Amino acid sequence: MTDNGTASIGGASDELPEKVQSGNIWRLSIAQALAGANSTVLYATGAIVGDMLAPVPVLATLPISIFVVGMAACILPAGAIARRHGRRTAFLVGTGTGVLTGLLGMLAVIIGSFWLFCLATFLGGGYAAVVLTFRFAAADGVAPDRRARALSLVMAGGVAAGVVGPQLVNYTMNMWPPYMFAATFLAQGAVAAVSALILLGVRLPMPTAAEVAGGRPLAVIARQPRFVAAAITGAVTYMLMNFLMTAAPLAMHMCGHSQESANQGIQWHVIAMYGPSFFTGSLIKRFGAGRVATVGLLLTGRRPPGFE
Repeated sequence: MTDNGTASIGGASDELPEKVQSGNIWRLSIAQALAGANSTVLYATGAIVGDMLAPVPVLATLPISIFVVGMAACILPAGAIARRHGRRTAFLVGTGTGVLTGLLGMLAVIIGSFWLFCLATFLGGGYAAVVLTFRFAAADGVAPDRRARALSLVMAGGVAAGVVGPQLVNYTMNMWPPYMFAATFLAQGAVAAVSALILLGVRLPMPTAAEVAGGRPLAVIARQPRFVAAAITGAVTYMLMNFLMTAAPLAMHMCGHSQESANQGIQWHVIAMYGPSFFTGSLIKRFGAGRVATVGLLLTGRRPPGFE
């Protein structure tokens, strides 16, 4: 194994020893649960802390918007780090960013700095960008007949994150009066540090020189109709998801519901977001990606019962 935790084999498509495969899958699954909890914490608290710290009420949801911007801005840099230094290095950079997110979030609450909190959420978005690649890393160096199971286990970590994140908020938000959520962000940073320790043991193959140099230019890919359709679908669904996860906790808080109730709402949203991943692969295989995506868009746009 090399110094950066990559296996000394020919390339990313080579198969790792079975013991290493199993170790990687379980480490990535646990890391997904812990790292995914960090994003859930920000969604559960971001708009409420923003409302507490914002100089004007209209800026209350800006921290979550900046979180999404940070995630989009850091996807390509995270990929570049993984391509040049290996996935594990990218994971550790990401988890380091997650630790910094928690520390800056805690400091922002203590000193009452809205803009420092926005910086923390931007870094949190960078951490989330790295976490998105865990599921793909699970398939690296894995035998073809184990890839579906590997992906399912990592996605199961996402379901666990939907429980861990809100409960982390519930148990820590009032631990440091009068600074509500300060202990929550400190705990968030600690969870990111634990995730980094778990990821230290991951062994993944490095891409070969041909794999790094190969592939089509992004400009060529972006002109393909399938890419355009996928990008538009992703943009629409992600926009609506962020609207829900940003507005719901703040709306529940302003309507007099407890913070615990708002956390529970986010919890069930995240569980429902990751839960179907266990069988959507089978549906896509049977009905095709286009049909499944269309059904998903219809479900997203469906008016809730009783809504006028």
